[in-house]
Amino acid sequence: MGNTNSRVRHLPDVFCVCMGRSSEAGDVAGSAAEDAASSPSPHLANRSASNYLVGEVPSESVEQQIEQSKSHWSDLRVFDSDCIEEEDVEADNMEVFLALQSHPTWGVFFYTFGYDTEVWKRAGSLEMGHKFAEGGQAELFHANVTWSGINLEMNEYDREHGREYVLKVFKKGTRLRHLQSQWPHGMLKFKEENLANWESPTPKTHPRFYCHVQCGTLLGDGRFAFLMAKEHLDLRRLIDDKMKLISTTNCGPFSKEVGEELMFDVALGMSWLHSRGIVHRDLKASNVLVKLHGNGSFQCFVADYECSIGVVGTGPFRAPEILEACREKSVSKRPELFTMASDAYSYGMTCYEILTGKLPFDGHLGKDLMDAVIGGKRPEVPEYVEEWKHRLLSDCWEQDPVNRPSFGEIVNLICSNSLWIRGLVENGVTYPVDELYWIKLEGL
Repeated sequence: MGNTNSRVRHLPDVFCVCMGRSSEAGDVAGSAAEDAASSPSPHLANRSASNYLVGEVPSESVEQQIEQSKSHWSDLRVFDSDCIEEEDVEADNMEVFLALQSHPTWGVFFYTFGYDTEVWKRAGSLEMGHKFAEGGQAELFHANVTWSGINLEMNEYDREHGREYVLKVFKKGTRLRHLQSQWPHGMLKFKEENLANWESPTPKTHPRFYCHVQCGTLLGDGRFAFLMAKEHLDLRRLIDDKMKLISTTNCGPFSKEVGEELMFDVALGMSWLHSRGIVHRDLKASNVLVKLHGNGSFQCFVADYECSIGVVGTGPFRAPEILEACREKSVSKRPELFTMASDAYSYGMTCYEILTGKLPFDGHLGKDLMDAVIGGKRPEVPEYVEEWKHRLLSDCWEQDPVNRPSFGEIVNLICSNSLWIRGLVENGVTYPVDELYWIKLEGL
């Protein structure tokens, strides 16, 4: 193996934007069925379900959940060389991975488990568990990690904090060379800044609006994967579970206050991403993760943007200018269409999910509906949605991208209209103003 170096240290990283908040768990938590499907943390499993569940819904198998999720799978960019032989993919992935490990700054983000490379020694051992979710480009597996060498102390940290891991594994045949080209500008640049902050004698306190992907790794079979801290469920699953418990059609899945917090949280996360120069390209409720805490609070994480440049969005969540390119079969060649304004459009659709519990256009977008959306058609907003929220959706759904609001403007709009959110921000308990330094909050 040559002069293999040891791993310098176990560092935090930021590939998933977190929005911290606190509320009664009864207002927000999902079902026991989801928790069972994702093998919840022991400290959650041992606690009474009534502490964080409104009710229970019938259990569904992992296969059923994956099948249901296909209606909102992301569409992926097609590469000319996707038909490369599998053996060549494995060899090429190793070549690219070694180059990533050799980077003088962010090479420490790329680990191996169970084997050494000529650049780094293994970080420990990794045991892949069963698959619990799947998307268009990757599958999610439970994972057990045993750290070794200089990372040995992380075993105790994981035990003390109840941290568990999942592995996002890109599907067989996916070229790391392509994935690397899809990582949004600023993603690894932030790693460099984060490392400099870590080594500073006076490190800055990070805002709470993020969580971290632990590392990128190359599995023994040549597939690339991200090792991530495990969260409990995604917002779409939470919405679906809540809707099963609602007997009336004249309300959404959440209380007024919780709905407003979710909208605010996602807007904050997107504002953080945009402040880093990262366009998500595929915002929707199923790409917002939810973490439950034992004290009745929860956190939301805007996720799944770490390979966003390879994604061309998801059906009805895509802005009309992107749908028009899809209709012309030119979307993969027009990356300039994916902008902060197209993210704002998708945010409007995500808020529609939060407020109504429904997928936009019921998750379907055939040619006739695509033509209608390009022509100006939008989902019908129920009468029970407050006027200012309806106006926010309409602003995000503007046909001309220039007329859509920025996320800074969205944050201020919610703050101005929601007494609940404004109180939380002004009191500095849930949303300390000094953590919102990248957003100018009007009147604060």
